[in-house]
Amino acid sequence: MSAKIHSTALIDPSALLGSEVSVGPYSVIEGNVQIGDGCTIGPHALIGSGTRLGKNCAVFHGAAVGGIPQDKKFSGEESLLIIGDNTTIREFVTLNRGTSALGKTVIGSDCWIMAYCHVAHDCILGNHVTISNGLGMGGHVVVGDYVTIGGMVAIHQFVHIGDYAIIGATSYLTMDVVPFALCGTGPVRVAGINKVGLERRGFDEERRQNIKRAYKILFRRELTLDVALQEIEHEFPGNPDCKKIIDFAKTSERGLLRM
Repeated sequence: MSAKIHSTALIDPSALLGSEVSVGPYSVIEGNVQIGDGCTIGPHALIGSGTRLGKNCAVFHGAAVGGIPQDKKFSGEESLLIIGDNTTIREFVTLNRGTSALGKTVIGSDCWIMAYCHVAHDCILGNHVTISNGLGMGGHVVVGDYVTIGGMVAIHQFVHIGDYAIIGATSYLTMDVVPFALCGTGPVRVAGINKVGLERRGFDEERRQNIKRAYKILFRRELTLDVALQEIEHEFPGNPDCKKIIDFAKTSERGLLRM
């Protein structure tokens, strides 16, 4: 209803388009696709089978959204790519749907994914994630809320990145990054807390200082991980920010980046 579809666009009859949707020239929308109200699909874009776009999303020209996974184990099983509301996908981004391992790839709401980024199968991205140009993200990566990732970053399969972290440009991540981290490069390391990002998100001075003190225990005292987490738990009982760090560290499977 009220969709604006260019005459050269190819849309499968089974695709469901919401109201006020715009589809540009030469774009292709396959079957088993749902596009929410107010979405804009630019020219020469592909919206692959299994894609679920939320409301008011923008897919720019040349993007390939919902393509089959680049995984040799994929055998044609049905899977999904789920994208939340108000998310922007810029030029030539590729977002692959899931495999039988998880069944879906998920991109949250209010995300901004810039040009030439690749998000592989079975990844889970939270809300308010900003990714600069040229990302290469392997499969099964998990990214928390309010994470910022710089340009030309490579992320190994199964890496987890905690809430509010910022990853510097040209980083190569092979280990998990705790919440609130500021990751620098040359080589990649945790350089401190994401002070500017936390200020923008309303973290007051006391909260930021407590996180910084917890970081000193975790990264500067040369303690084993178990001892460091016990120290943080002892020094900050009931502190929700420190608990977030502790819980993330305890569930890390690839190990924490602690350089």
